[in-house]
Amino acid sequence: MGRDQQRRDQPQEPAERQRQRLIKLLDTLPMVERAVYLLSASDGLRYDAIAFRLGVSVAEVHTALAGALSKLTEGLDEP
Repeated sequence: MGRDQQRRDQPQEPAERQRQRLIKLLDTLPMVERAVYLLSASDGLRYDAIAFRLGVSVAEVHTALAGALSKLTEGLDEP
């Protein structure tokens, strides 16, 4: 059996499974929630910068991020 086959047969590491679940969950978020989350988490932008970039209010950014975090947390907590 080759090394590649052995890797495919081994269970994924817990962190890798969580990462894959997060990616799948991100795809289920509404577009604004996904964009706000990614700009905040990946790019490290503040609410005002996200609002400017997306053309929405800071309050909308706050609401969208709260919604995204709630859905992602709930989805990651499921078995």
